[in-house]
Amino acid sequence: MNLEPGELTLAFSILFLVLLAIGLPVAFVAGGTAALLTLATFGPDLFGLLVLRTWDQMISYAFVAAPMFVLMAALLERAGVADDLYRAILLWMGRVPGGLAVATVIACMIIACMVGIIGAAIVMMGVVALPQMLRRGYDQDLATGTICAAGCLGILIPPSIMFIIYSMVAGVPVDDLFAGAVGPGLLLGLGYIAYIVICCTLRPERGPPLPREALAPMREKLGALRSLVLPSALVIVVLGSIFLGAATPTEAAGFGAIGAVAAAALRGRLSFKMLDDAARQTVTVSAMIMWILFGASAMTTVYTFAGGQRYMEELIGGLDLSPQAMLVTTMLLLFGLGTLLDWLPILMLVGPVMLPLIKSAGIDPILFGVLFAVNMQISFLTPPFGPAMYYLKGVAPPGISMRDLNRSAWPFVAVQVIVLTLCIAFPGLVLWLPQVLGP
Repeated sequence: MNLEPGELTLAFSILFLVLLAIGLPVAFVAGGTAALLTLATFGPDLFGLLVLRTWDQMISYAFVAAPMFVLMAALLERAGVADDLYRAILLWMGRVPGGLAVATVIACMIIACMVGIIGAAIVMMGVVALPQMLRRGYDQDLATGTICAAGCLGILIPPSIMFIIYSMVAGVPVDDLFAGAVGPGLLLGLGYIAYIVICCTLRPERGPPLPREALAPMREKLGALRSLVLPSALVIVVLGSIFLGAATPTEAAGFGAIGAVAAAALRGRLSFKMLDDAARQTVTVSAMIMWILFGASAMTTVYTFAGGQRYMEELIGGLDLSPQAMLVTTMLLLFGLGTLLDWLPILMLVGPVMLPLIKSAGIDPILFGVLFAVNMQISFLTPPFGPAMYYLKGVAPPGISMRDLNRSAWPFVAVQVIVLTLCIAFPGLVLWLPQVLGP
């Protein structure tokens, strides 16, 4: 059977969605779809090419950074760094409207600079910050929405694992992606803070400031700054070494993992059991990423080999879209996919097909990669997928339902849409720092 590219595209889509709908894991859906359509279209001779592509992914030096950052996050989560970090920031935010929620956003931004994944910050803040906000009379929607939204910044603010994988797919330097994400990451964090302050100024009952008797004296505030030393040192070691060119992202990830071990030891939390638990979590997460990489790589290889990429170029090229219209169109497509799938299968399945179209339209792949990450922030908070809500549900009080969490996220989704729109309209928000740090 010899399928035309258009027929192959339709067959890929239908088979992929059917297998996904019956509950199979994404990695095996992608790999199984690739295997079935390879046999149907080319016969077993093409399997050798699929094995070679998988081998290329397995030996990629850049990917080594991913498990190192996962290990760093797992160690910091168990070391209790978030507890002291949150309390130190809270002492300075006590009289700000919605101060506990503002402190949560700032803490999540700092944690994002250390971990590169979303689950760690959401779980940490769900355990540390959510009970305090509810106990102080904060509106439940504001409290849970803040944690879900700010906890997702780890996938955008460097060092993000998403950018490590994207750099492998797009063939662009990961340090340029890290630099490009700084502006949008800060914009999102400041946008969340602005929403919280405005909301709690207009309606103080949603986020009441701490009573005067609960405020800490200046001496205690200054003493609490010691809690920021370890996180700041890790951020400087990891990001500073990358941006200054002193280390590759892979080397910086190794330094970060060593720093996380040191942080756990200094806090008296280091033990064989802790290291064993962190290592097991790292292996589990890394194996999941690798299997998805293998399955998606096989699927895109078959599709490209059958002429699917050329078919999509001709199809979309015939629309004669301007670069900005192309960006808007692709962002809408990615948003739709993000309501159903995690960022990794979207990137691995759509990226190899979409990136040549983006480059041919004159769009910088660095810009597209950062916009992709901002777009995925929206997918983390929108049902039916919405993984941020599932992370928080796991540690939230029993009375908080998934419907409550979904409702709480929408104001923050609006902030994300505004930031995404600004980055599309003003690409300099993304590209200014890579250009400053470039050769």
